[in-house]
Amino acid sequence: MPTGKKRVQPLSGPEKAFGEAFRSARRRQQISQERVALEAECDRTTISLIERGLVSPKLATITRMCRAIDTKPSAVMRKMEESRFYTA
Repeated sequence: MPTGKKRVQPLSGPEKAFGEAFRSARRRQQISQERVALEAECDRTTISLIERGLVSPKLATITRMCRAIDTKPSAVMRKMEESRFYTA
């Protein structure tokens, strides 16, 4: 039975920091979530959940997502570590 509770976006953490870093890189390339999802072989809502820090992607998904925006995963990770949301 549904509880009616909405997912609350995290205030900080590695998922939030990664999502912010990936979204920023994607927007710089002017690529839509739909295009990333198509090329990364996942659903657009999954990309949205990752960008909002609500789910933690697998390494294979990160690799495909970054390939879709022509960015190295290491570049996104460096930006993640610089994020104000990153708390290790």
